[in-house]
Amino acid sequence: MSEWVEGLKATFAARQYRIGGITIFCVALPTYLMTLASEYTGGVIGPAALKYLDAKMIVFSLIMSTLVTLLLPVMFYLMRHGFGTTKSSATGGVAIGVLTPLLCCSPLLPLILGFVATFFPALVEMIGWQLQKFIVTHSTELYSLASVLLLVALYQNARRVACGPVCSPRGRSLGNSV
Repeated sequence: MSEWVEGLKATFAARQYRIGGITIFCVALPTYLMTLASEYTGGVIGPAALKYLDAKMIVFSLIMSTLVTLLLPVMFYLMRHGFGTTKSSATGGVAIGVLTPLLCCSPLLPLILGFVATFFPALVEMIGWQLQKFIVTHSTELYSLASVLLLVALYQNARRVACGPVCSPRGRSLGNSV
């Protein structure tokens, strides 16, 4: 467990990654707050959505923006030093966190289903509004899944920083350049 914490320490030892992390947090937190609140605005993302925030949305916004704040500098660190990054978990976490409120209560999902219906009418008839209902009733679980995926991506990438060339698919060492 401490191996990934060492990876975080190594990444954030450099001033540029600390500044980058602060900048990312300053962008990610308002973005998540406005996006998660769009669940009640019909998918409209913007400052007007902030008045619909509840405790659940604030907590998940803080969790996901903190994880993204830690994850992105670690990924940049790995790329800068020639190591591969683990992007799939991070992509899944961000996508679920952003798409959940947009798909539940905006016209986006009905538009997509309408487009799919032109090619596969039986499929849309089977799905109907059940998908949208599922997203609405399970938003907490979907936000939790997004947070877990971001945490897994952070663990995998920070661990890769800590163990250096042993974990690197390319076999290069991190060296002393930052």
